[in-house]
Amino acid sequence: MSTPVIPNEPPLADVPTPEAVSPRQTLKALHLRGLFATMATTTLLLGTFWAACQGIFIALQVQRIDPENQITNLALVVGVSSLVAMVTAPIAGTLSDRTRTRIGGRAPWILAGSAATVIAAIVLASAQSIPQIVLGWSLVQLSTNFILTPVNAHVPDRVPVARRGIFSAALGLGALVGSVLGQAVGAAFAEIIGVGYIAIAVLLAVSSVVFALVNRRSNIGEPRQPVSVKSVLSTFWVNPVKYPNFALVFSARFLLFVGYFAVQAYLLYLLQDYIGVGDDAAATVPLVGLVGLVGMIVSTPVAGWLTDRIGRSKVIIYITSGILAAGLLVPLFLPTVPGMMIYSFVAGLGFGAYQSVDFVLVTQVLPSHEEAGKDLGVINLTTTLPQTIGIGIASVIVGVSGGFATLFPFAALAVIIGACLVIPVRNVR
Repeated sequence: MSTPVIPNEPPLADVPTPEAVSPRQTLKALHLRGLFATMATTTLLLGTFWAACQGIFIALQVQRIDPENQITNLALVVGVSSLVAMVTAPIAGTLSDRTRTRIGGRAPWILAGSAATVIAAIVLASAQSIPQIVLGWSLVQLSTNFILTPVNAHVPDRVPVARRGIFSAALGLGALVGSVLGQAVGAAFAEIIGVGYIAIAVLLAVSSVVFALVNRRSNIGEPRQPVSVKSVLSTFWVNPVKYPNFALVFSARFLLFVGYFAVQAYLLYLLQDYIGVGDDAAATVPLVGLVGLVGMIVSTPVAGWLTDRIGRSKVIIYITSGILAAGLLVPLFLPTVPGMMIYSFVAGLGFGAYQSVDFVLVTQVLPSHEEAGKDLGVINLTTTLPQTIGIGIASVIVGVSGGFATLFPFAALAVIIGACLVIPVRNVR
């Protein structure tokens, strides 16, 4: 039986090469509208799911189970699950690179990840202890990696370099809007956490299934490297000597996200204790996030558009990192709710613009187009591993200093060092 042809989506061979495309060509002309719309929606719901679960649901569950050790226990949950994500992200990319089916190499894994995410949400909804939460959230990190990594791999697979800025902006804005929306969803379901887990997991699964079906393309007959123990083990390694640009971009993203997550992971507790909001913190979190969303909406599309127009990403990364670092320092000098609002807006400006440009730079330093999924899986470690290290360091800093104030200069310094590591990246403007 022949595979159905998706309307308005030509075979891969008909997609213009990067050299043949100008930034002025429309997504319609490039047959990329379906990919753009479904990728933006799925990325938004992934951000919503993660923010609601980790930012609100898990934080509240941990607090209700053992309020005396909430900071340590939250670090344990996020740390263990992030290690799971660190292992599974490159594997998800490698498997999707090597899979050959009538619906493509990426789609089967996206479908499997969608089903597994719903199961993991049910585990979390019924969790009554810290070990159960660790298990459930670790399953989520595993399952969502089999959605995120194959979805992102569609950009180097199909999008010409000259049009990747708009896709990077959509991915960045989708994730950031999703994070704010997730905070609001989390607050709305704060008293019925179990229902919240399952509801947003189902929404994410539906969106992911739609993405897989809309963007399905047979890749049967395409050459592939065989899957072996050696190939799986090599998934976790990209030679930094052979590929210095990749290593520098990896390190730069890693440090920026360490700084960002060191503050963001404890937002609920920061509002409760450092700012002094107390029991109203859960309701204040989405308000802080909403202010940040305004900044993101302003900066993200502008930065993505500007990257495509001027053909440069490094200079924009320097500027956006500086804005983010400045935002992270605001609560240190203004430890009030208005101060947190200013922090959120300024950090939103910087982080939103950074996200919209950064992915362009990433796709330009990938070691291999044939193994783009694997390499993007390695790059994805820079968003998962920093959660482990960032929240771990934050826990130590809070414990040693006896307060949250020292988090802010640490976070800003990490962001600035990360931006400096982009300077030596060669052959990329």
